[in-house]
Amino acid sequence: MRNKICYMVLGPKTLFGLHLELDSAKPDQLQGYVMFPEHFNLNSVNGVLLQFSIISGKGERHPVASSNWHEGALELKDPSPAKGDNAFTFSVKPIDKTHVDFTLFPSSPNLRMERSTDEPRLADDWDSKRTYTQDDFASDNDQMSEIVAKDQMDRKDAVTPPQEEVRRADRERRIETLSLLRQGALHTGHDFESAALVFQHGVTPDDYLLAHALAMVAVSKGQTGAVWISAATLDRYLQSIHQPQVFGTQFKTIDKEPSTQEPYNRNLISNALRGYMGVPDQAAQDAQRHQNDVQRGVSATTP
Repeated sequence: MRNKICYMVLGPKTLFGLHLELDSAKPDQLQGYVMFPEHFNLNSVNGVLLQFSIISGKGERHPVASSNWHEGALELKDPSPAKGDNAFTFSVKPIDKTHVDFTLFPSSPNLRMERSTDEPRLADDWDSKRTYTQDDFASDNDQMSEIVAKDQMDRKDAVTPPQEEVRRADRERRIETLSLLRQGALHTGHDFESAALVFQHGVTPDDYLLAHALAMVAVSKGQTGAVWISAATLDRYLQSIHQPQVFGTQFKTIDKEPSTQEPYNRNLISNALRGYMGVPDQAAQDAQRHQNDVQRGVSATTP
């Protein structure tokens, strides 16, 4: 492992860098440095990397020197005696001619790095308020975009098909979307928000619960507008299992009766929390319910 320059990227952005070269004073050892952002968190389960978050600050260089080989990996430590037991410990394990697995800390997952002839330059324009995964910068899935476009087209007032036809089309769209999910073909925030919209128009508790989970994934991938879908699908799920909704996103009308949101647990969620989820406060909901009744020509109580 000589003159090794490696980097790890999230999409087009370099997150970690590694530079190693022969130590002129100790030809049997390597020296160099590791580069990573000043602040970051990584989330992993059972050694599998899931996501990075709170990435901020400029890239820092940490000097390293090889110490010994252990189970096929080269251990790297800060060569400064002053660091002592507080020094960072890394390991580098060759995989093939172009890749190595880099471990930041003994308990962290392996980070696959690619060998390069150019000095790595770390990105400094990360959004510290969002999470990142390896597929965040993938393109939107064209098939998913077509599915949700048809879903929305069926719900335009001027061209709404018969209800039975819409239900049949909804069922087919859920089957197609579920197939894409099982294939691992959805990657972007827009993909998951689109999938959430499709399952939001489902008919079973599982449809609404899956839609809720998909919306949360969309938000974690930067599609912040999906927070409303997350709230609405939770309300729909609760209603489908005969429990009160909690955000107040669902309105029900029956013939000429006044519209209602009941059953509705109005005390669990504060109006401030509703606002964070893109949901109007209860006063605005009451006004909306009243306006709906006025437009329907139904006598209703003043909100």
